[in-house]
Amino acid sequence: MQPEAETTTEFYSVNDYIKRRPAFSKGGLRHLFFHQGEELEKAGAIVRFGARILIDDTAFLAWLKAGNGRHIAGRGAA
Repeated sequence: MQPEAETTTEFYSVNDYIKRRPAFSKGGLRHLFFHQGEELEKAGAIVRFGARILIDDTAFLAWLKAGNGRHIAGRGAA
């Protein structure tokens, strides 16, 4: 029997994430976290580590691709 392949999760700080994914701005991510932080945590897309927010790239992109970022705040927001 072969050992199962381990899946690794990489977390990025906001500053590191915007360097990795320049389509996102620091302010845009902070706005999203303020308004949708609980939903992002439930989905495993972000983890709060003290005052820091760490982003799981794979889970975050999956959350966005599922259409969850369509309405962040204001009218139409959950």
